[in-house]
Amino acid sequence: MVLHGILGQEVPMITSWLMSGLMVVGQAVQPVGSPARLAPLTIPEVPPPGTIYPVSQVVPPNTTSPFKEKMEAEEMAEEKGDKLFLMKALEGTAFQTRGLSARGYTEANYNISNQTGQTVRKNNLPQAMNYMGNQFMMEQSSITVEKLLDYEKKEFQWGFNLTALAGTDYRFTTSNNLAAGQNTANGGFPNTYGIDPMTQGYLNAWLPGLGEGGTEVKLGKFWTTIFNESIDPTLNRTVSRAVTFMSNPFTNTGVLATTKLNDRWTMNNGAVMGADVFFGTAARFNYLGGLKYETEGAKDSIAFNTMIGPSAYNQNLAVLTSYDVFEILYSHNFNDDWNYTLDVMYSFANNFQGTVTNRDGSTYVLNDEWANWYGFVNYLTYNINDKFSTTTRVEFFDDCKGVRTGYAGLYSTFTQALTYKIKEGFWFRTELRYDYAQARAYQGQHGLFTLPLDFIIRY
Repeated sequence: MVLHGILGQEVPMITSWLMSGLMVVGQAVQPVGSPARLAPLTIPEVPPPGTIYPVSQVVPPNTTSPFKEKMEAEEMAEEKGDKLFLMKALEGTAFQTRGLSARGYTEANYNISNQTGQTVRKNNLPQAMNYMGNQFMMEQSSITVEKLLDYEKKEFQWGFNLTALAGTDYRFTTSNNLAAGQNTANGGFPNTYGIDPMTQGYLNAWLPGLGEGGTEVKLGKFWTTIFNESIDPTLNRTVSRAVTFMSNPFTNTGVLATTKLNDRWTMNNGAVMGADVFFGTAARFNYLGGLKYETEGAKDSIAFNTMIGPSAYNQNLAVLTSYDVFEILYSHNFNDDWNYTLDVMYSFANNFQGTVTNRDGSTYVLNDEWANWYGFVNYLTYNINDKFSTTTRVEFFDDCKGVRTGYAGLYSTFTQALTYKIKEGFWFRTELRYDYAQARAYQGQHGLFTLPLDFIIRY
């Protein structure tokens, strides 16, 4: 079997190049240097699960329903005859006739950086996920198998989603108590490459009679509803992620109900085990909820999202999996081509212990202390045409006591990004980004320039 249509030529069977992406997983390398260490609140070169985490599924600005976007995109692709490789390969099989679908992508890049650290492998932390400076990374190779729901049907349906991820980004996405041992497998540090065996794993059901527009219920592990950036690079406007995104939840485990109250209002209500934790002793009950309003034609939308729970650093396990998060997300479409988005986040927790670095470079010992962090992230996106888009992102993030990055103070980041969809299955992305921190957070420096050259193959 050969692959046609992604790059306009024949490509070997998918297993051959998937293996090329996955075969490096688990290889140990010399540890990357640490931006800071906390005792017992340890923030190594990359934090272990449950200490510095974040995500939310992006809702495109022109989407008028929280349910329709993914289904409509797939239907449009089928109508145009531009199905990606996996679904072409499965066409006519029992897999397809039973309503199942499969998709995936591989993202790799070379991240040019002015980082010049001499004592450790060069890295751009606390910038992430493309954290390795002047090195090649296979950030993600991901596969999703799912049964999609048809939200237009007025009948009960059930579905599921299973997503796995391999690459350098595994260390950011793995959850506490699920494959988390990889994060300390390399002499107390993470391996360069690893696997997140279940980035998402949930059952979902469609209840058309609950709420005017119906309700979707998820049970399992899923992307959080908080923040507009995503683990999935194909859902993001930039190559890198905001520091604010990296300092808040990625995933939740529990139950979540999303109800379309009417054409204007959508509501989320859920009971979850905290941030980036999969059962186990670190789990704490948290409420996950939100409310979104959008105007006619979805020209403007505003949402409030939150996670509320015990809000305390777990001193026994040295992890932070339960903290309070409050988000306001606003989006405005000037027209079909221009969009502005503002994402504001505020979070806090109690009982922090450990040592962090102050703005002036001195160290500070936390002793059962309360700490907070907050960010303002602005996005201005211009869709030049069907193939090109550009985004300007301006962010201000304050890690007030340094519990998320290891360095207290204000982080200002400025990013100009470009996406070029060469083919539906082959994207090139790049950006010019400058970070400035009040403390010397970037390998002893205040500032950092990065220029990633990023490729995504979708299949």
